[in-house]
Amino acid sequence: MSFQQFLSRAASRIGWCVTALGLVLIAALLAQPAAADTTPAPPLALVSIVKATKTVNDYQPVYAECRDGDWAISGGAEAVAPNAVYHEVGLVGSFPAVLHGETGAWGWVANARNFGGTPTTVTVWAVCASLPRGYEVVQAPLVQVPSDQTVTVSCPAGKTALGGGAEIKGTESSLTKSYPSGFTASGPTAWTVAGRVWSNGTVGVAGAVTCADPIADNEWTTYKVSKNTPSGGFLTCLNGRRVTSGGAAANSQEPVLIASRPGLMSEGADRDGWWIQAGSLWEPIDVDLYVMCRSR
Repeated sequence: MSFQQFLSRAASRIGWCVTALGLVLIAALLAQPAAADTTPAPPLALVSIVKATKTVNDYQPVYAECRDGDWAISGGAEAVAPNAVYHEVGLVGSFPAVLHGETGAWGWVANARNFGGTPTTVTVWAVCASLPRGYEVVQAPLVQVPSDQTVTVSCPAGKTALGGGAEIKGTESSLTKSYPSGFTASGPTAWTVAGRVWSNGTVGVAGAVTCADPIADNEWTTYKVSKNTPSGGFLTCLNGRRVTSGGAAANSQEPVLIASRPGLMSEGADRDGWWIQAGSLWEPIDVDLYVMCRSR
């Protein structure tokens, strides 16, 4: 073999190796997962709050529907019945309305019961917005737990909770807790719920949480009150901020949540905030209040 032939073959092999190495590097790069978007998610856009009111029998659902193209990020409800004492009327459920097979909520749904035996007026609020980045609803399967034992539904890693709720299953059931939990520097990462039945036996809890990528514009505030029935209050947004979510936890021997819902300047409040009422046969009753607010 001449020296020129040797050089020609060597160059050919080196060129083939470089080409093969390039293909391997390209394949490796294509096989790697895309890097997660670590930039803060943009603020919520086109936020609107819709509500629906109906006078219904025990456990009958009432729905508040977001407008076309929007999704429910949170919601709340209130139960009212004439001539009923506060521990007789209670919410049974307040949770995102999700169609089977979907990952987003088209609205909010709630129901109630009245031990007084008369129909209850249930008002439901749905807080809706354009699709937030990373938005999804996580629904937990129905579980049976002792009365008032909490159940927590977590968002996927890296996401925060915008809202949540539950429906309580059982004879003479009621919702007692529905609030954000698992707080980090970016906000809550889960939603905790609980309920009870009048017999204090086991109760079915079906919880859900609405999740999205962390939004720096959202601010959570908490407060605690302890007083006789009805207990709770109005936790306001500060500095002109607007309400987007909230929650409550009623803590006593036999608590019920009567209301956990937005309070709006457009409906006569001095400021936006979250309105909470709870009742019990036992006094005083402790209530934890939560509100999430955004800039205008």
